[in-house]
Amino acid sequence: MSPELQEMYNFLKDIRPFSALSDSQLQNAASSVTISYHRAGSDDQILDYEHPTLFIVRSGVFDVKDQQGELIDRVSIGGFFGFVSLLTGSSKGHTLSVYEDGLLYRIEQSVFQKLRYSSTEFDQHFTQAFENRLRVGLKRRNENIALSTKISDVMPKQLYGVSETSSILDAARLMSEKDIASVVVFNESQGLAGIFTDKDCRKRVIANQVDSASPISEVMTANPYTINETDLVHEATVIMMRHQIKHLPVVRDSVPVSMVTLSDLIRLQRSDPVLIINEIYRAKNNDDLVKICKKIPDLLLHLIKVDVRADDLGRILTSVTGALTRRLIQLAQDKYGEEPVPFVWIAFGSQGRQDQSARSDQDNGLLLANEAKQEHDAYFEKLAKFVNHGLDTCGYVYCPGDIMAQNKKWRQTLTQWKKTFAHWITEPTAKALMHTSIFFDMRAIHTSKGAEGMLMQMQNSALALAKNNSMFLALLTQNALDLRPPLGFFQTLVVDSNGEHKNTFNIKLRGIMPINDIARIHALANGVEAVNTRERIKALIEMKAVTKTDGTNLLDAHEYIAHQRLLHQGQQMSQGYDPDNHLPPSSFSSLTVRHLKDAFKVVRDAQAGLKQRYASALG
Repeated sequence: MSPELQEMYNFLKDIRPFSALSDSQLQNAASSVTISYHRAGSDDQILDYEHPTLFIVRSGVFDVKDQQGELIDRVSIGGFFGFVSLLTGSSKGHTLSVYEDGLLYRIEQSVFQKLRYSSTEFDQHFTQAFENRLRVGLKRRNENIALSTKISDVMPKQLYGVSETSSILDAARLMSEKDIASVVVFNESQGLAGIFTDKDCRKRVIANQVDSASPISEVMTANPYTINETDLVHEATVIMMRHQIKHLPVVRDSVPVSMVTLSDLIRLQRSDPVLIINEIYRAKNNDDLVKICKKIPDLLLHLIKVDVRADDLGRILTSVTGALTRRLIQLAQDKYGEEPVPFVWIAFGSQGRQDQSARSDQDNGLLLANEAKQEHDAYFEKLAKFVNHGLDTCGYVYCPGDIMAQNKKWRQTLTQWKKTFAHWITEPTAKALMHTSIFFDMRAIHTSKGAEGMLMQMQNSALALAKNNSMFLALLTQNALDLRPPLGFFQTLVVDSNGEHKNTFNIKLRGIMPINDIARIHALANGVEAVNTRERIKALIEMKAVTKTDGTNLLDAHEYIAHQRLLHQGQQMSQGYDPDNHLPPSSFSSLTVRHLKDAFKVVRDAQAGLKQRYASALG
């Protein structure tokens, strides 16, 4: 071995993943290396996308920059670049500049691929580095702080409280001493028994001349509404507006850890969605609601422009839809009277998952208490038609498949719903499941008195049946695999070749829905109660049903694809067009194309894993 070759060999054997290669593999790699020298500030065209190459920094420092010239990575001795082109076949958009004079080792594509195939550790090292590309792209995006801030980031660190056996005077003294307007009341096990506020003091103590020595439990607000520390500031404000309260205990695993106030939260966020929701709850009739809902497109456009995360935007829009649905139910009850039996208004599909976007139709149904009789259906039919019509006039159009509460087929008792899900799960057909899979994404929008826990019973019944039914999971998987990401054989973006949407691809149908399907099937197979796609994936990671790497990649792909959809819809709305899901790749920057390809590859790989795990039951 020549001295020059020996020097290359010694250098490579000390850096991962070359250190994992056998002696013969390492010698072959070293013998294939070519060397180039680059001076700082030079205009050398180092990257050649027509001939992908692995670059290893032997000395010096090199900067990888994006299309806008912003620094993505600074690579020094022992670092790599160029591997993304080798793995994907394309990575146009990045440029390379020399920060400090240096030497580069170059390994050609044929040698790189041979090393990948011969060493699992070598392959995994670069595959993991490639997967991190999505996270780099997401972290670089500016997020809107006000609407994506979590309660845990803003809640007071100190929680003040008293026991439920404490006196009213004790609580009042604490509030005065700490200059606060409310305290938590703890039960014997240090759980949340209630809260006591300035308002409680005025209305329940002073106005009624209650002895200040009386226990606080007699005048506190028992079983108050709460918010989880992981929830958004926006969601806390919506709860306060909806229930006309100003103090909200923050809980962690059902244990109180802080208290936030309405004035605290309003100062921390833009109030647009909150004001719309507040107006909805004050609307006196359907005409008022129609006028209010005309503000929603402007709200959506604003949220897109300030770069709110796609997941958070979906939750915000779904909050608005939920408020609108609940107000319509109240107006229907004002007109037709109270319900004859307890009921739950259920949302399916995107509203159930809390990922609504610019164009959402209705998917809903009614869950009725088992004591419902045939004569009660006339009332629920009138209520459902009133609500469905109201949603339609407000822009949430009738479901093309008639999956709405006004359809008698989707007004069922708890027992009937259980039988319906049991039929789908235990006697599945591919066609039936294709039309009914959205029913497994369900959430209660309104629960009347006496109907508490009914939806949970229905969900738990379905989960228990689905978890171990291999044929049901296999048919769901078969349907899911019909929606493929728009990636061609040579990693090109595949578009429609004719028709109204020629030279575009449907990002909802071929990007977002496949991820929803993947998360839903894994969730049903593992008994995960979460319905939101991101929450499902996080739960699957937590229970190790999917690997942390695969799950995190899928989360990042979901956010990036959904974000591109929002950008497209925002641009259309800014230009006065109705938003759709048909994206034209010709309008993308090369960097966007590359990131989309990376995201779609993650989806394609996740579908392959889905097929391997669940489709075997079909033979």
